[in-house]
Amino acid sequence: MIDNKYVVSIWCITYNHKPYIRQCLEGFVMQKTNFPFVAIVHDDASTDGTKEIIMEYAQKYPEIIHPIIQKENQFSKGFEKPIRIKLDLCKETKYVAYCEGDDYWTDPFKLQKQFDFMESHSDYSACFHQAYIHHENSDKEDELCGEFENRDYTGIELYTQNPPATASFFFRSSVYDSIVYKNFLKEKLIFADIPLFLSCAHEGKVRGMSDIMSVYRKHPTGLTNTFNSGSKRMLRFADDRLKIYKIFGEEYKKECINVYVIEYINYFFINMKRGHLQINSLLKVIFKYPTTSLKFLYERWKIHKSQLKAHNFG
Repeated sequence: MIDNKYVVSIWCITYNHKPYIRQCLEGFVMQKTNFPFVAIVHDDASTDGTKEIIMEYAQKYPEIIHPIIQKENQFSKGFEKPIRIKLDLCKETKYVAYCEGDDYWTDPFKLQKQFDFMESHSDYSACFHQAYIHHENSDKEDELCGEFENRDYTGIELYTQNPPATASFFFRSSVYDSIVYKNFLKEKLIFADIPLFLSCAHEGKVRGMSDIMSVYRKHPTGLTNTFNSGSKRMLRFADDRLKIYKIFGEEYKKECINVYVIEYINYFFINMKRGHLQINSLLKVIFKYPTTSLKFLYERWKIHKSQLKAHNFG
């Protein structure tokens, strides 16, 4: 349990983020607000010293950092336990913000800006802001996380465009009690950010802000990379994407099918490059959605041929 004096809770889940967690926690404790907030930092049995840094900050900032240190990794057992912990704690506050342990906030007034907007706009369920994408261990320059403006965004826009950075989202905890969010929980999808965004859009208006106030860090051990690695998890990600329109409505169906097909085709080509022909996965998607599959298969084959040509030329 957390003290009921808090108005905003920050949910931060972390695992083996020692190189990054200190910067993440600094983003929390530097926040300047006229309301009390708490950062619930859930360490999922890290083995690299992450938890020691968390406890250091918890001792230094006991009014802000609320640590939860797991002895056994919960993610490996499924999403249910971490989500249940999150809901039990975050539902006690009026608003919720997210920031995973390898991302970080850059604006000390981030929470105050979003809080002020939500307090003065009762018909909005959420707001988010612009963010940078930082490519760790890469020469690639930082880039914006999409082209977000100061305006309202529909659920379709949030789904079809580059989604907002999770660390930019600020929403009413009442969204957790919505029917669509509960339906998402029943489906046990492998990802949680997109269903949250769409649940917010279903329950009220969603506002975008052009202010750049956080950084989304991409690195080889990040969760997103595991969805694009050619592993079986990539197919689970695609299968779960197809469930989105069943939860949120027919308007999402076309894009859900497109993503499903593209992920299966990418899975086939990634593994073909490695000398593993995953014919069954390719046939599955072709038989299920033949027209869409052949369209994207042709486009992907052209990319594959150009890559081969460039490789042979080099």
